[in-house]
Amino acid sequence: MGKNETKLYYYLTGVFICLALVLRRFLSTYQSFTIVVFCTLVMFLGLMALFYYGLTSTAHKRVNKHLSPIVAILVSSVYLFGLLIPLGLFGFSNFLKFGVPISGAQFTWITVNRYAIAITAIVVYFVFACFGIWASHYLLNVIRSNQNQPLQVLKRTVKATTLKSFSRKLAIVLSMLVGVCLLIVGLAWINQYDSNTVMFFLSKGMIDILAPFAEIVIISRLLGIELASFSPTPLLTMYALGLVIFAGLFAAVSPVYANPPMTKPTIIVHRGVINQNAVGNTIASLKRNSQYHFPFIEMDIQETKNHQFICAHDNDLRIPKKGNVEIDQLSLKTIKRYHHVDMFGDYLRIANKLKQPLIIELKVTNHSDQQMGTRFAKQFKPQLTVLPHRVHSIGYPFLRQVKRQIPGMDIGLVTMLNFGNIGHYHVDFYTLQHLTANPFLISSVGETGRPVYSWTDDSKLSMVRMEMLGTTGQVTDQAFRLQHLRVNYRRDRWILLLNSLQNYL
Repeated sequence: MGKNETKLYYYLTGVFICLALVLRRFLSTYQSFTIVVFCTLVMFLGLMALFYYGLTSTAHKRVNKHLSPIVAILVSSVYLFGLLIPLGLFGFSNFLKFGVPISGAQFTWITVNRYAIAITAIVVYFVFACFGIWASHYLLNVIRSNQNQPLQVLKRTVKATTLKSFSRKLAIVLSMLVGVCLLIVGLAWINQYDSNTVMFFLSKGMIDILAPFAEIVIISRLLGIELASFSPTPLLTMYALGLVIFAGLFAAVSPVYANPPMTKPTIIVHRGVINQNAVGNTIASLKRNSQYHFPFIEMDIQETKNHQFICAHDNDLRIPKKGNVEIDQLSLKTIKRYHHVDMFGDYLRIANKLKQPLIIELKVTNHSDQQMGTRFAKQFKPQLTVLPHRVHSIGYPFLRQVKRQIPGMDIGLVTMLNFGNIGHYHVDFYTLQHLTANPFLISSVGETGRPVYSWTDDSKLSMVRMEMLGTTGQVTDQAFRLQHLRVNYRRDRWILLLNSLQNYL
C-alpha cells in the first residue's frame, strides 16, 4: 500500500470504530436477540470490508470471480471474526454472550459443568487461534493467486510459515494484548490522581479509539496488509483528535456515567462470616454475626442422598477410602460419621428466633434429585415464611419449584459465567458474579426493576465498582468494610475505566 492508500485505510478504520461505538449504544438500548444478530452482521461486514480493502491494495489486484476463492475468503473471514470474539470484539462480545437465548435448564447445565466447558473451550480456542496465526497470510495469498485452488493456497501458506515467523506473530499478538491492558490501566491510574471531568471523558475517548485502532492495525499486519510509514499530516491529526473527542462526548451521555447510583447497596453477609471470625455455614457463625443486624445472611445448603438438607458449601466431602464424594451421593449417616455438619432445619429455626433474614443458596450438581426444589419448599414452608427469607441458586428449574410451592417467596438466579439472555427468566432477583458482571448486564437485568446483587465483593475495588455500576446489594465476607465504605462518584469513577478491559481483552 502506498502512503495515500494507507492514510485512507486509517480514515476508514476510524469510521469503523465510530460505527462500533454507535452500534454498542444501540444495543444497550434495544436488547433483543434479533437486533444483536443484525448489529453483529453489520460489524462483520464492516470489519471484513476494511480488511478486504487493505488486502487488495497490498496485492494490487481484486479477487477473481470464481466461486471457490470467494467462498474461501468468506469462510476465512468468519474464522477470523470468531477468533476475535473471546478478545472482546471491540466491545461486542458482551452483547453476543448476553444475547444468546438459552432456557433456564440449559443455563443450569452450563453453569454446573462450567469447569469442563471452560477448559475445553480454552483448549479448542488456543488450537484454532494458533492455526489462525500460523496461516494468517492465507487471505492475502488467495487474492494474489491466479489459480482457482484455495486449498492448495492454504497448504502453501501453512508450509511457508516457519516456527520463527510464527513465534514472531505470536509475540506481536501478546504485545498487543499487553499494550491495550497497559493503556487502559495507565489511563485509569492517571484519573485516580486527577478527578477532572474533562480528563475522565477524554481518557474514555482515548480508550475507545486507541484500543480498537491498535488491535485493528496489529491484525492487519498479521494478515499481511502492508501499511506505509509517513509523518502524520495536520488533517490526519485533527481527524484522530476529533475521534477521541467524539468518543469522549459519546461516553458522557451514557447512562452508566451520566446517572450515578444514589443509594447504598444492601449488605449481605457471605456464609454468615465477617472478617473470618467464624466457620462458614454454621449455627455458631449465625449466632455470632446476627447480632450486627445486617439485612441478610447468605448461606449454602446441600441435599443428601436420603433427602436431608445440611449446611454446606462445597459439593463434595472427603470420605476415607473413597476420596471426595458428592454430598448428594452420601447418606446423612455416612456424612455425620466423618464430618460435623449443621442441619438446615436447626439453622433456620435459630435464624427465625434471632429474627435474622436469610438468603439460602440451594446448591446443585449433575446428580441433584429432580424434585429437590419441591421437597425443600414443602419440608420448610412454615419456617421459611416467618421472616422475609429468600432462596437463590444456579438451578433455575429448582427455583421455579420453590416458587410454585411458596408463591410469596422471592427467588433469585445465581450466575457464575454470566452467559445467556437471563433477563427474561421468571425470578425476583439476580446474584451476579462480580468479576464477569459488566455495565450492560447489570443495567439490562436492573431495568426490569428487580434487585441485582453481586458476589463475592471483598476488596474495596470490587465494592466500589459494583456500587458505581448500580448493584442493589453485595454479598461479602467483609461486611464491616462495606458498611463503612463511602463512594465518591467523581473521585472513584476512574474504576469505571477498568470496565474497558472486558471490551478489548
